[in-house]
Amino acid sequence: MAKTLGIIIAVLVIIVVAYPFVQDAYQRHLVRERLISVMTPQERAAFDNWNGDAKSFAESLYNRCELAQGKGAVPCERYRYAYELH
Repeated sequence: MAKTLGIIIAVLVIIVVAYPFVQDAYQRHLVRERLISVMTPQERAAFDNWNGDAKSFAESLYNRCELAQGKGAVPCERYRYAYELH
């Protein structure tokens, strides 16, 4: 009984510790899938080296696009779509 309870507790601790990493990997995958067709090779390399969360990378691309194209520019919507995950 004690061994079974110990195993259950160990599994729960592993799940709790691993959850944030799994969630981050999933968000990174979603953003990559949404951006893969619009990113330049340089942006892909920057994304691979990005230490922050994936949404913040997509948001930085959107903000950079707005600075270059103007506020509310249609070409920038492709970046906004990537960081507005629902």
